[in-house]
Amino acid sequence: MVGRSLKTRMLLSFLAVILLLSFLTALLGFYLIERVILHRAQSKVQSDLSFAREVYRHETKSIEDVVRMTAMGFFKRDAVALGNGDVLAGQLDEIRQAEGLDILTLTNADCRVLVRSRNASVVGDDQTGNAVLARALAGGKPVVATTIVSAAELAKEDASLAQQAYIPVLPTAKAKPTVRTEETSGMMMMAAAPLFDKNGQIIGGLYGGTLLNRNYAIVDNVKSIVYQDAKYEGRDLGTVTIFQGDLRISTNVKSNGNRAIGTRVSEEVYDRVMGEGQPWSDRAFVVNDWYKTCYEPIRDIDDRIVGMLYVGTLELPFTDLARNTMLVFVLIILAATAVAVAFSYILAGRVYASLTRLRDATVKLAAGELGHTIDTTSDIEEFNELAEAFNAMSQQLEERDTRLKMSNEMLAELNKRYIDLIGFVSHELKGVVGAIVMNVCSVRDGILGEINERHKKALDGAVRSLDYLTATVKKFLNLGRIEKGELETKKVRVELKKDVFDVTVDSQLTAAERKNMTIQNEIRADLQIDADPELLQVAAHNLISNAVKYGSQWGSVVLTCRACENGIEIEVYNDSTPISEDQKAKLFQRFSRLDTPETKGVKGTGLGLFITRQIIEKHGGRIWVEPREKGNAFIFQLPLQESSYAKENSHV
Repeated sequence: MVGRSLKTRMLLSFLAVILLLSFLTALLGFYLIERVILHRAQSKVQSDLSFAREVYRHETKSIEDVVRMTAMGFFKRDAVALGNGDVLAGQLDEIRQAEGLDILTLTNADCRVLVRSRNASVVGDDQTGNAVLARALAGGKPVVATTIVSAAELAKEDASLAQQAYIPVLPTAKAKPTVRTEETSGMMMMAAAPLFDKNGQIIGGLYGGTLLNRNYAIVDNVKSIVYQDAKYEGRDLGTVTIFQGDLRISTNVKSNGNRAIGTRVSEEVYDRVMGEGQPWSDRAFVVNDWYKTCYEPIRDIDDRIVGMLYVGTLELPFTDLARNTMLVFVLIILAATAVAVAFSYILAGRVYASLTRLRDATVKLAAGELGHTIDTTSDIEEFNELAEAFNAMSQQLEERDTRLKMSNEMLAELNKRYIDLIGFVSHELKGVVGAIVMNVCSVRDGILGEINERHKKALDGAVRSLDYLTATVKKFLNLGRIEKGELETKKVRVELKKDVFDVTVDSQLTAAERKNMTIQNEIRADLQIDADPELLQVAAHNLISNAVKYGSQWGSVVLTCRACENGIEIEVYNDSTPISEDQKAKLFQRFSRLDTPETKGVKGTGLGLFITRQIIEKHGGRIWVEPREKGNAFIFQLPLQESSYAKENSHV
């Protein structure tokens, strides 16, 4: 897989950091814009609703004051009898018109209408079901509230009021489904006050009010003061509405150029305000557009929700402002990102150029140009320091290389002398030792004359020592061949049991008998292999002699064979102390011997297993040791192509 260059990686890393910071900055900017602009817009609508609520409360208070003062002034100023209807009707109508009321009606203590201001007639037997009046007469003090007045009651006051209250219900997007097609009742701000005689007894009542249906004074007044009749893209920036239930009865929200009288509030707002009695403060769909809105319920004298008061600000200017602000913010971020990327490119280029010089110098150094130096006049201080350190290292390596060459030449010469010495000494000793062994054996066996038992025992000891010396000389001869790389295999067809192991086992029987050990040769007689018989005899001798030398008294040495996946395995097992894990690594090293109680009393050169491993590996196999419960097994493996037995007897 081809990797990216350092310059590319640096640029990508810088770009990733820049983009991450830009993304986080954009998120922060979006949050702040959302928080500052849109949240403040919503907060402003809440304060606008508070103002509208105060205007609405002020209007009801004004009606209460008119009714209360009229009730006090009429009958405390003179004692006109309640039956003087013509005079009272004229006075009530003057007051009604002067104060901007829609009705001003006089009743007796039983709530029967005496005088209506609208038609200046006396109706003595007309009893009203006005709940506000009933509450005022029952409590003996003025009461003001918003109330729903039926079409019949409105018609009694004046037929034009019933016509004013009538509103067709228009289809409205997102409104709650309904089968209602018209609204005939009206919602009125009404006040009532009791009338007292000189003795403080209630002798009648006075109620008056203003019908809110199609009455735009309150909503337009709030809009004019709060929003100053501002527009945005031809649409009113702010709107105010009074709802009777969910129906707009007084509004400056426009639909098709006209006031949206008869349209209805969205279903989610209706459920929250009319259903749950909770204020709504969030964006909402108002007839045709989305607004930042606030709604709150309007309750009657019995605390029932009869309508809603609404104030809304067109959302579009705020979203446009937020979008434009965000756009400017993003442009600033993009510009800053571009500048940062440009600076990153320049910085990465300068770093890359310095590193490239250092890399090229390192390549030359690796290619053998020791002593090569690089320029140390970069404008980056750290690279100058690195270049100086590189130059110092390069010079030191050149000096060390010169010394190493001299040392290697000396070592090569010494190693050649060492190998030649091993070969010369071993070769000379082989002939001398052979002659000595032959002469000693001739004397011991009585060929040169009879000897006594004491002489024979002494000569037996000498023969054993000479056998050890002979084996040692052979090992050094083999070591010399290995060190010179002259260990070559001359493969022929070999019967492994007969040609290799039987010979070796016979040579070790005497040594085994001295330790009361038994040697079991279970290698199959028909096992044939293409190998060098002389080298395999050396390997077998080393393994079996070690098994006898280091085996336990009265123990056993067992030779077995078996087929394996990669060829044939030969195992030489002896009863002895199991080898520990940390001792395994030392077994097959040159001149290495284990420091154990079993090895301290036994002579050895530490070459046997090293030479054995070289011979096995020369045949393409491998050798290892496996500790067992009561001994150790040395196992060597020869590859499949070397063994016809492994091919033909895989069932072994």
